[in-house]
Amino acid sequence: MTLINSLRIAGLSTLIFACAGIAAAQGPVVGVATTTSELAMSATVETAVQLNISTGSGGATVSGSPSTGLFSVNFGNVNGLGLGTPAGGVSVVADGSGALYKTPINLTPVYSGFTTETATIEVSQDAGGDTTMARESNSSISAASTVSTITPAGVTSGAASGVPIERWVGMYAARTEPAGAKTATLIYTITVESL
Repeated sequence: MTLINSLRIAGLSTLIFACAGIAAAQGPVVGVATTTSELAMSATVETAVQLNISTGSGGATVSGSPSTGLFSVNFGNVNGLGLGTPAGGVSVVADGSGALYKTPINLTPVYSGFTTETATIEVSQDAGGDTTMARESNSSISAASTVSTITPAGVTSGAASGVPIERWVGMYAARTEPAGAKTATLIYTITVESL
């Protein structure tokens, strides 16, 4: 190797190391026009679960807020004979014992931060309301008096996040039901099947 080639390689190496030093400069520097700073970011991923209840296809209007988990539906005026006009989207099935006023709703589970993509939904009834009137089913509830009152029961398992599930809810007015305002509250519980 000649002296000129050795000097060229040494000069080129010095230039490369000097440029690399400038390019790799970080934080405050003097005598150069460029430097870098880094921002390390961190977060803790948490699990999140909610169950949205909304108006079913052609059903009575469900109002409420996913942010509170409080929803409601008004069946309008009901009676044990199935006469009159209930709220829009409510249908009536009457028999010899009373009348069932029913409407479809949608339950939409939404969750994240879990390694699984399935959840279980159960329904129960709040004991504070009229426990003899509330009804809940996975189908259109065809007979009035044959649908029993709510006991804690499974609605579905394998519920996927973001996929609506149609359910039917109703208020049963027996012919012997005293007149007056009535309330009943269904409590839907969602549990993601595993972490």
